[in-house]
Amino acid sequence: MDKANKAVLAIVIIGISVYLGFSPLYEKIQGGVAGAVIGASFGAIFVVILTNYLLTKQTEVEQESKRSERVFEEKVSLYKQILLATEKMLEDGVIKGSEEMKSLPFLMLRLQMLGNDEAIMSYQKIYHEINNIFVAEPDNDEVEVSESSSLKILELLGDFCNVCRLDLKVSDEKIDTKLFEMISVDIKRSNEIVLGNA
Repeated sequence: MDKANKAVLAIVIIGISVYLGFSPLYEKIQGGVAGAVIGASFGAIFVVILTNYLLTKQTEVEQESKRSERVFEEKVSLYKQILLATEKMLEDGVIKGSEEMKSLPFLMLRLQMLGNDEAIMSYQKIYHEINNIFVAEPDNDEVEVSESSSLKILELLGDFCNVCRLDLKVSDEKIDTKLFEMISVDIKRSNEIVLGNA
């Protein structure tokens, strides 16, 4: 049972106890100033307990809201960093071991800290593909990214972005499959144009 439910239960128990336990006291006093003082005292105690509960609950909600807002901002920043790092690799068509390969593990670790399991799994596929490209030429510090590898990474990035939408609650569901396929085709075409194969 969480704190909120315990507090509500305590208020209900106190209310019932006051009603049942102090009925004989009210009957004995039979109204008047003494009855009014006792009634007002119990009312004040009950209001203090209820106000304490409401203030505590409000503080918890505010703290949770601030925490959620901060985590959201950090996630957006991290997802942008991942996209920019991958864009840099694909833009020049070369993966540099001394720079870019060194930054990838740290991006993955930050993603493990902030991302949900689906986002981690989705980026792991991109990370794995980049590792495979670099491992193919272990003696070179700079490895060229082939057109097919570039397209595969772009496709995986599209999946990653789709998962990020859900994690950031931009939408409750992934992009429509037909729309996603249309976007993938357009990305492939634009990549072919850039590479001069169109």
